[in-house]
Amino acid sequence: MNKYLKQLLDALHAKNLELQGHMTKSLDGGSTPDEETEGKIQAVEKEIEAIEKNIERVKKQIAAAKHAEETGIEPNGENEEGAKDQDGKKNKSVITIESNLPKGVGFAQYARAKLCAQLDAKEGRYTSPLEKAKQLGFNEEVQDLITKATLGTTTDGGFAASLVTENRLVGEFVEMLRAATVFDQLSGFRAVPFNSKIPSQLTGGQAQWVGEGAKKPLTNPTYGEVEIKEHKLAAITVYTQELMRRSDPAVDILVRDDLIEASKTLIDSTFLDGVAQSAIRPAGVLNAVVAVANTGVTAAAYEADLLKLIESFVTANLSLDGSYLIMSETRAAQISLLRDALGNTYFNGMSLRGARTLMGIPVITSQTAGDKIILIKTSEILLAQDGGVDVSYSDQATLVDGGTTHHLWQENKFAVRVEKFITWAKRRPIAAAFLNYGV
Repeated sequence: MNKYLKQLLDALHAKNLELQGHMTKSLDGGSTPDEETEGKIQAVEKEIEAIEKNIERVKKQIAAAKHAEETGIEPNGENEEGAKDQDGKKNKSVITIESNLPKGVGFAQYARAKLCAQLDAKEGRYTSPLEKAKQLGFNEEVQDLITKATLGTTTDGGFAASLVTENRLVGEFVEMLRAATVFDQLSGFRAVPFNSKIPSQLTGGQAQWVGEGAKKPLTNPTYGEVEIKEHKLAAITVYTQELMRRSDPAVDILVRDDLIEASKTLIDSTFLDGVAQSAIRPAGVLNAVVAVANTGVTAAAYEADLLKLIESFVTANLSLDGSYLIMSETRAAQISLLRDALGNTYFNGMSLRGARTLMGIPVITSQTAGDKIILIKTSEILLAQDGGVDVSYSDQATLVDGGTTHHLWQENKFAVRVEKFITWAKRRPIAAAFLNYGV
């Protein structure tokens, strides 16, 4: 607790120096602060006020702990004599301190601390990422991630402890990314390693009944190989340097959400398209799949078209166990509003919100699906991915985003890049079928 108090006091000292710099700049010019400087001063004053409140809270906690130590009162409110069990042994209360940061924010703070330290270095203020994390008021868990130990001895009581922190903070970010994508709302994929060849059966053998003394028929199943390559997903988001320097917790949430949004959009759009595999990306599940013709958007038309979609699986000898229907949120809402002649819901299970099923098949919604309704069987898809993400950053590059060009150095901007290794491939050509309402 005393260590945390020192960090807060150091942060308060740094902010007071910053405030003094703004005030001195105006006084040296012989004038009152202009509008821009006044805004900066007010922002720093708010940060100082927040830090001072936290200092008072920590001081109260330290005083309470000291009082407990002097009076012998245990954290559960009992003294040493009263805190005993029936056998006369002293009960030791265990206090567990848990982070109250929202999920994924710790990882975003880790990225910001490294980024801001590099910004300071370019301006001649050489501050380590760890010191920057302390100045920004990031908690000890984030600091441990920055200084994670890659060397140590097994006799050290804290051996690999910081690696556990890394796994938790990075794991939170990956967990949120998975929850945001259609890809990871599906379950039942076959996990395989990168850069491997997986045997697959293209056509099956057939058994037949035979009579006594009759010839036994020959059967010739055919086999092939599915090659699993290694593909890398990279998402880049651009921020101003001024935004990165702020201590506002909202900035951490903004960074986290931007990185998740950029990553999930690319994963979903790639997974659901019909583009063939290349050296830099996996094939979409609709690659080489011919669309089933639709007959309209009435209740009867939807029912007939969905039956044709299901029939394509049945014809290929695929069961519907572990299958999913993927469609846009707007199309799911449209289907849920369809009524029969008596005014009853035509498709039971299709509600406006919450979990949905259509003809007994679970429905996953995403605007990435566009004008398609996709039927997919996940057990026919091979998936390779690692569990982590890599973070890089730069303020020197020139980035082109469609028609917008970002000159990072000239515009005082910074780019953060998140990379993740992930790829997939269909075990058999028949792993998905779809209706296209865009034609």
